[in-house]
Amino acid sequence: MSTHSVDIHHAPLLTRLTSANGRYVGQGVNHLGENFRGELEIRTRLDNQLVEIRFRATDADQAFHEESTWITEDLLAGGLGLWTVSTNTPGVLVHRLQEDTHDGSYSTKSVFRLGTPEDLTRFRQEIMLCVRHDGGIEYAYSWGVPHEAFGSRSRCLLQKQPDTQQ
Repeated sequence: MSTHSVDIHHAPLLTRLTSANGRYVGQGVNHLGENFRGELEIRTRLDNQLVEIRFRATDADQAFHEESTWITEDLLAGGLGLWTVSTNTPGVLVHRLQEDTHDGSYSTKSVFRLGTPEDLTRFRQEIMLCVRHDGGIEYAYSWGVPHEAFGSRSRCLLQKQPDTQQ
């Protein structure tokens, strides 16, 4: 159970993410401490009811992680959910909004979680998407596998690219 107060009405967060539409490129560090190049695209769909995120991480040789993610209102469970499919998992994982805040650094800091970080009996994961006041995006993963500690594993800082589509 979260100790944060979460506004389960989707409009404020989806509206802020809509303003971040675009393509971003930057550098990150993975769970092994290796550097990678990140590419992230945010697009809103269906009259701004859905935020779609595409992310790709590449090293010097190849793409080693790709994902497609949706953020929208969960009409059955209530509140916002994040559904992600990636090359690291054999299917979709659903994360629930745990934090939706803003401060001096972020116009939006949203944290979505699968499971409870303290539960050592199963896989748990947290995805953090932060839109910075300077126009950049921070995209970070924390996770823990069964019998191992939960912790920050991968982080990427990306800058918005000029829109080349007309």
